[in-house]
Amino acid sequence: MAKHHIVQDKYLAQWRIDGTQNHLNIFVIPENRCVIGNTKTKLFWRDDFNVLEDDGERSYLPEEVTAIIDTKGIDAIRGINTLSQELTSGIEARRCIAFYVALQYTRTPRHREETNKLIEATTRYFMRNDLSSPDKVHMSKEKILEHNPQNKMERDALDMISKMTQEEINSQIFEAIHGDTVRIGLTKTGHSKGLLKIDQHAKKIFEMQWLFLVAPKGTSFVTSDSPCFTISTSKLNGLLSPHSTVYFPLRPDICLYIKPSMKSKSEYYMKLDKEQVRDINSLILSNSTDCVVAKDKIHLEKLTRNFDYKNHRKSRDISISESGSYTMFTAE
Repeated sequence: MAKHHIVQDKYLAQWRIDGTQNHLNIFVIPENRCVIGNTKTKLFWRDDFNVLEDDGERSYLPEEVTAIIDTKGIDAIRGINTLSQELTSGIEARRCIAFYVALQYTRTPRHREETNKLIEATTRYFMRNDLSSPDKVHMSKEKILEHNPQNKMERDALDMISKMTQEEINSQIFEAIHGDTVRIGLTKTGHSKGLLKIDQHAKKIFEMQWLFLVAPKGTSFVTSDSPCFTISTSKLNGLLSPHSTVYFPLRPDICLYIKPSMKSKSEYYMKLDKEQVRDINSLILSNSTDCVVAKDKIHLEKLTRNFDYKNHRKSRDISISESGSYTMFTAE
């Protein structure tokens, strides 16, 4: 089983408890408690998260790509100088951080779950409209059995289908589309291929106006297992949506704030007060998946004291709205 990072360990190490070897103050949401963990805990990586689903157990390109981006990105982040208000290596650092932002938004379980929800919602909506009864299913048994199985699950499925009649197959497909027992989404390989498109996102992020929010002494930004997220003023929400705002705590003292609608390739710095930092930390907590990390245990306990962990949403749900012949699917 290969380890695939959803958050880089060297990024998390910036939040380590002073005087320790990469120990972290972690609030585990499902357990509703603060624990001492480390940068390599499984909260921040997954088994075989970005690999080809085949029997050869080959390595797959996306994890190799993320390692390159992580190395260059964390170096650029560490080089941000809040006193001189500049990136140490200038334009090259800006390129590396743009890639880092695009990667971190894309590779988390939260983004993967929302992508699957969107695919499932659109697939079910249009297929239910097209397949109003089993006799409208046009997927022949012979065509299905021509498929070359890639794993044991597919081999078992084909074996079962080979013993069914065409009518039974049509009924099964109809029930799967109109019921809720079968999940629809991308395979691991499909999600992995999405990582290979981050250069397109990074180019657009590079061209936007960046605001580095700086925490005052005595407080700091927290981070999470989904540290890069967006907040929108409309139903259009996403990394590049002109209606959204991107938040990404780069370090305990810096949170990157980007409005995609503002394109100037410039950087600005703004020092916040403690109350403003607390407000952003609350956003980071509410947009996390399973955990948040803080430099200071007392700050973490205060932040999570009244958190409604039982109703915490790990990802946004998909809403469907219709206007004439037009259908909109949005995550909200």
